[in-house]
Amino acid sequence: NKYKNDKIISEKDLSSLELYVRDIDSILLLLKAYGVLIYYHSRNNNFSHVEPIVNQATQVIPNQIDSQYNEDLIYYLMARGHYFYRKQDYMAAHEIYVKVESLLGLEETIQHANIYYNLCHVNKELYKDKSISRLYARKAYKIFLKFNIKNRVIDTLLMLTILYDLDALYDKALECLQQAESGLEDNNNSMYSPIISYNYGKIYQGLKDYTNAIKYYEECLQLSEFLQQKHQKVYTLRSLIEIHIEFKDWKTVNKFMDEAFDFLSIFDVPYAQVQLYGLKGKISKLRGDDYGYEKHMQKAIEMGLEKKQYPLVSELAHELGDYFFDNRAYKMSAKYLKISIENSTN
Repeated sequence: NKYKNDKIISEKDLSSLELYVRDIDSILLLLKAYGVLIYYHSRNNNFSHVEPIVNQATQVIPNQIDSQYNEDLIYYLMARGHYFYRKQDYMAAHEIYVKVESLLGLEETIQHANIYYNLCHVNKELYKDKSISRLYARKAYKIFLKFNIKNRVIDTLLMLTILYDLDALYDKALECLQQAESGLEDNNNSMYSPIISYNYGKIYQGLKDYTNAIKYYEECLQLSEFLQQKHQKVYTLRSLIEIHIEFKDWKTVNKFMDEAFDFLSIFDVPYAQVQLYGLKGKISKLRGDDYGYEKHMQKAIEMGLEKKQYPLVSELAHELGDYFFDNRAYKMSAKYLKISIENSTN
């Protein structure tokens, strides 16, 4: 319960807990212990260490749990959802969060807002249509506002900014971003600075105002030391690559591409990694290198399947299938169009 409330646990207590779970026969204590272990290690990016713990928990915790244990079951499930979300296995995270939603009471609490916010995140990654994500974000926003949880209100406004931007609703995206920024004036939290800059960059990139987009992306890179989740820096590098492809500035493209892959050798960011191989393919195609295009696209799809990036796989496989069809390679075209259909989540 101490870790649950304070998010603090000593190395000694952590090691003891990992041994303790092997001998517990109480369902209540198993839920509590595995919840803490999974949350702690996934929050600290210890994915290779926590994976066997997640699998072990599945073996010993029953599928049906008595409703008297709901509070601890929800904590355990939220820990699992957090693990799968951070691993970018959005299908698994979605399934867990839907289950948690079904366990919540009728009266809307902060717990409801947290689960709506998480469902907004996973739906954003899984479905092209962002309206369901926006619905969850607005529900979360309303509750966070009601309970006056300022940092969560800002988080949700930033999520709405991204969702409007993805649907090219730039005026609404800008409105939400400015609202979030004004909420930060009395909340001097530097971790938001790079996120605000990144979102301005995304909006200007969408509007094809590349001068302003680059200005904000470069500002974001300078502020990236304040990012709570360091891996997010790679998305800024990816966006700068996209812009410099438009400029046909291959020297700068290569510089940012090398930097992005150096970064990915330290951080595991499956979505960005698959996207970057797709961008390598796009560059090869623009430069008339058909072999390079096919090789990079096949690599992106193969990696996407391995890392469970299904919507991205569907999109890339559809593009590659069309390319093979246009080149009269009908067997290869059929293969990739089939992969596209099998991995579509829409």
